[in-house]
Amino acid sequence: MKHYRINKVDEPGGTVLKKQDILATSDQAALQRAEDSPDCPTCDVLHNGERIGSIVAPPDEPPAPSR
Repeated sequence: MKHYRINKVDEPGGTVLKKQDILATSDQAALQRAEDSPDCPTCDVLHNGERIGSIVAPPDEPPAPSR
């Protein structure tokens, strides 16, 4: 297991709003855990202080036109 930090941010590489430390078996597992988190619409995932990836929530889709 490796130590990772998930930083909830206002934009990738931006101001940190909240931090969470997690353990994961790989970079991909840490990114998946961040993506699955309801508290993480936009997050940076770090390992050893180095950003390994970012999660960015898709923009809200407009409602479908009614018929």
